[in-house]
Amino acid sequence: MTITLLFLFFILIIVLLFRAQASETELADERSAHQKVKEELLALQLNLDIRGQRIDHLLSMFSEVIVRLDKHGSVLGGNKAAFKLFEFDKFPDLPQSMLLFFRDHDWLFHFHQGLRQLPSQHELPEMHFKDRIFLPRLAALGEDEVVMLCLDVTAYVRLQKQQKSLLANLMHDLKTPLTSLLGYARSIETFMDDAELRQEAAAVIAKEAKYLSQLMNNMLTLEQLDFQNKRTDGESDVMLVLKNIWTSLEFQMQQKNISLAMAIELESYIVNMDEEDCYRVLMNLAENAIKYGPANASIYCSIVSVNGDIKILIEDEGPGIADKHLNRVVERFYRIDDARGRNAMQKGHGLGLAIVKEILERHGGKLELSNREEGGLAALITMQGMH
Repeated sequence: MTITLLFLFFILIIVLLFRAQASETELADERSAHQKVKEELLALQLNLDIRGQRIDHLLSMFSEVIVRLDKHGSVLGGNKAAFKLFEFDKFPDLPQSMLLFFRDHDWLFHFHQGLRQLPSQHELPEMHFKDRIFLPRLAALGEDEVVMLCLDVTAYVRLQKQQKSLLANLMHDLKTPLTSLLGYARSIETFMDDAELRQEAAAVIAKEAKYLSQLMNNMLTLEQLDFQNKRTDGESDVMLVLKNIWTSLEFQMQQKNISLAMAIELESYIVNMDEEDCYRVLMNLAENAIKYGPANASIYCSIVSVNGDIKILIEDEGPGIADKHLNRVVERFYRIDDARGRNAMQKGHGLGLAIVKEILERHGGKLELSNREEGGLAALITMQGMH
């Protein structure tokens, strides 16, 4: 009996040893399989990362902002324009929620609503970000990813606003002088025998007609600036143009007893701008200096050459422009509502400085306005010199 029990116990031990060895082998196999799965997952993740990088590299060929997302709306990457705009580099552990980069909750609501409607392409509300306006559109990229194309419509929206403002201001600028012309024309017809009234009416009609003529000329100039291609092949002599301008304005200066002080270093300054545009720029600023300068005042004009650029400075002794308006007076139809300041002295269209700025920028130049400490406005013009 004892021998039988020992034999059975021995057999049990052998069975347990075989089972332990088999379990160890199975465990080793499971570890190997787990390691293999882990390696395959890492390889898959690496392939996905490489695929994402390749997609981002491909998307970087486009100048528009393109963001790559997963199906839940988390940011996976994007092209260079997207990285620059949303600063993805600050969050290297992508994917990250879109909320980290754009915190407009109303827009994000429509964003997630659009994700749920994929694979149908979906247009989202405008995205206002960093003083720019984007029109985002969602499209599926395979089964698990989404691309968001952000079209920069800032210039288009501003142009629409400018066109609306242009029409409104134009109607206003036409209505007042036309009403005046019609009123004085009827006065002449009614009081034909009154010589004094006829003379007054004729003077007002001539003044308003001149105003309308200047308005039409400015509008034509703006149209040319908007639709003509940039011209870079012209050149002119600033010194010669200025000489002709100041000569033509002698009568207006004599009427207000305004003196002109010139400071020049050379006899000739050739700039990269055709003579017609150069004349428009300088005549506008010269007329403004006379228009807004008080009687018995002076105008200072200087020309210097600095690092290949030609700088023309025209200074008057008028009331100047309030600092809050300095950056905006170069906008089309922008006028200062100031009963005692510069705008109250003369009626203008709000187009002159806008034309000056746009002409200069088309030729690689710029206009800088500042108030003089002793009173008056300083207009500094920079033009590209001819080498």
